[in-house]
Amino acid sequence: MITFDIDFNEWIRPLDIIFMKRLLSFLLCCFTAVTLFAQTSVSSTEAVKDQFTVKGQLAGPAENDPLPYATISVAREGATDKAIKKLAADEKGNFSVSLPAGKYVFTFQFVGMNPLKRNVEVSARSQTDLGKIVLSESSTQLEEVSVVAQRPLVKVEIDKLTYSAKDDPEASTSSVLDLLRKVPMVTVDGEDNIQLKGSSNFKIYLNGKPSNMITNNPSQVLKSMPANSIKDIEVITDPGAKYDAEGIGGIINIITDKRVDDGYSGSVGANGDTYGGYGGNTYLALKYGKFGFTGNASYYHHSRPESESTYMREDFAPSPENLLTQDGTDKSNGGGLFFSSALSYEPDTLNLFNLSVSRFGGDFSSTGLQNALSKGAQNYSYLAHSFSEQEYGGTELSADYQRNFKKEGEMLTLSYRFQQNPNDGEYESRFTNVTGDYFYPEGYRRKSINDAGGKEHTGQIDYVNPLTNKHNVEAGLKYILRKNTSESDNTYFDVTDNTWKVDLSRKNDLDHDQNIVSGYAGYSFKTGKIGVKTGLRGEYTDQNIHFMSVNDTTIQTHFFDLVPSFTFSYQLGMTQTLRVGYNMRISRPGIWYLNPYVNDLNPTNISYGNPKLDAEQSHNFNINFGSFSQKVNLNASLSYSFTKNAIASYSFIEEGITHNTYDNIGKNQHIGLNLYSSWTPLQKIRLYANANVSYTDIRSNNGNQLKNHGFSGQGFGGLMLTLPQDFRLGFNGGIFSGRVQLQTSQSAMYFYSFNVMKSFLNKKLDVNLSASNPFAEFVEFNSKTKGTGFMQESTFMQPMRSLRLSVTYRFGDLKTSIKKVQRTISNDDLKAGDSGSQSATGGSTGTTESGN
Repeated sequence: MITFDIDFNEWIRPLDIIFMKRLLSFLLCCFTAVTLFAQTSVSSTEAVKDQFTVKGQLAGPAENDPLPYATISVAREGATDKAIKKLAADEKGNFSVSLPAGKYVFTFQFVGMNPLKRNVEVSARSQTDLGKIVLSESSTQLEEVSVVAQRPLVKVEIDKLTYSAKDDPEASTSSVLDLLRKVPMVTVDGEDNIQLKGSSNFKIYLNGKPSNMITNNPSQVLKSMPANSIKDIEVITDPGAKYDAEGIGGIINIITDKRVDDGYSGSVGANGDTYGGYGGNTYLALKYGKFGFTGNASYYHHSRPESESTYMREDFAPSPENLLTQDGTDKSNGGGLFFSSALSYEPDTLNLFNLSVSRFGGDFSSTGLQNALSKGAQNYSYLAHSFSEQEYGGTELSADYQRNFKKEGEMLTLSYRFQQNPNDGEYESRFTNVTGDYFYPEGYRRKSINDAGGKEHTGQIDYVNPLTNKHNVEAGLKYILRKNTSESDNTYFDVTDNTWKVDLSRKNDLDHDQNIVSGYAGYSFKTGKIGVKTGLRGEYTDQNIHFMSVNDTTIQTHFFDLVPSFTFSYQLGMTQTLRVGYNMRISRPGIWYLNPYVNDLNPTNISYGNPKLDAEQSHNFNINFGSFSQKVNLNASLSYSFTKNAIASYSFIEEGITHNTYDNIGKNQHIGLNLYSSWTPLQKIRLYANANVSYTDIRSNNGNQLKNHGFSGQGFGGLMLTLPQDFRLGFNGGIFSGRVQLQTSQSAMYFYSFNVMKSFLNKKLDVNLSASNPFAEFVEFNSKTKGTGFMQESTFMQPMRSLRLSVTYRFGDLKTSIKKVQRTISNDDLKAGDSGSQSATGGSTGTTESGN
């Protein structure tokens, strides 16, 4: 993380000059390529003979407003069921098509309008101008309609953004984590750490329901999920009252793909990299009659070559003066298995039953060597040999019943969910070459085994009622029972009698129970260009903490939170939307923050959780602007948040040992700007960028006068080229300065990759070769932490250069599934030349969201 203060301008100015020169050169090359491509296209068009132009403009009944990106289908008279051309109007509703002389039937369609057919005779004598064609409004209420010229990747709704994973060409050979790098407001750095709006405190949902399995292990789980099993990724920046109040930054909701027509489809894939990692995955979706099934499974093995690290800690007044240096190496490997399945039964149009099971499990082991030297108040040296293993994962079981009523949109949902999330670990360390006054003698060994995890039972009921086509109400109740536990077994090897003995002084066990009862009510209103969504949620929490160490302690607390939310949207134009929102979010600490187990693998630098943490509260204000045209998609979000009792990590020195833990000592103010843009200058070229910059002021409120402030930012972008013979080329790159923290600052990190993809067998087989950081074997990371009486610095050299090969084969009935009234025009059908997208705002995502 970089904190920019007084030296910001001096640091950034030379970088700006270099960056601008390279950017201008890059844009000039792109512009030249685009110009040549366009000239080639024009030359090809001029070669077409005996074609005559038909043009016109499509408009709606209200003041003859133009209908942007309306669908036009052309068929020969007498064969209207077989379209010979399909195209989309431009953003002003204008269209133009070249046809041979003859008689045709034109069919015009637009979201919320009645289709219109018109007979047109094209003659060789002159251009045919159909003038202004007015469509009438349809009385049928559409739940979701997407009119697509080039399949849209981003859609804006009143409280969220939706990224269409199914329409990303790279999804066939990518993981869900790879796709997250492209999702607006989400950033993934070079170490696969995920942030939402610059915050690492958020929740991940799966099909509208909280998933602790993914939230607790986001990078590992999402790397193991094939992207071709995902339909959409929703970024819920303004969670309404029906969603849990947990997650300061918001919610990432992952929607899995499902078939809605009878048949089956699926895929199998495999991958490997030059680190020695490998994996495989399979995906299947089928539907026959009233039953539907989706499932995917994957296995992965990862291996990281040896890395190098250095550490230096300087102690000064009021601490005794001392200098500690450590140099070490570390290498690691591990693997895991992920599977999920969902079964649905729909006996009739009013009733739907769903059952789903997911399981993720893996382990991670590492071995290391460390040389340490201490001079000053404490004089010693040693060589430490260490081995550690961490197990992680989760199991989720959910069942729900959905009852629809005769009134369209009225729905009652009953749900139950069980989650289990183990977080076990163990380590062993051995000390040799010990000199001076060190904690442990020559040959000393230690072992520690920690059995930790949590179980959660959830029951809920949700009700939605659209009172009219403008007014909608919703309400629900929810109960959560959580049980977190941590038990450890600590032993040491007594060199005096060569036996293993129990170390009771290191005992730190925990039983933590939570009972959460919540209810909510929400209201939404939409008319014309205006939309409003508001709600209130109440959550009562009762918790019991049993802390078992040398002293046995029990803590009982309870608290009640009222969580309001409000969102207002205004449609500036057919393709532009402005949204303003406020919401309050809370964050209850999980087992990772609460666990008092002391990780003293490095005895001079230990870490542990704090079972006395309280839930933090955050107030968030944001304004969002979205503009979507045929070639340029833009979304900008400005947000401000403040938290008075933020959970912050902090470090302190005690008896020559660095302690790292957490406490409710943070008072945060955060303002951030998130930008997403994609540009499609030609049908074969797409450029995109996803970035955020923020300013944070954080201060401790426990009297130790710790504080920090500064700028931070992240950015990710890429270029995709579609070439003849089903080739695709891509480039992606990112730079991250990290977050502003209370005591720690870190250096910037960067990464980049190139990939080439080729499709075979009528696009059923995809082969992708990618290269990550090919010009640098290692990337250096630096961090510095300051506190009362000490300053420490560490440097870590992480291997980054690698090659990865991925192969995916799709099978089954690969027809496009059409859900409700979603209509799509493929790229191959477009003869009009321009590409872009426009999606209707509002409505449902086509999934059941039981988010509360």
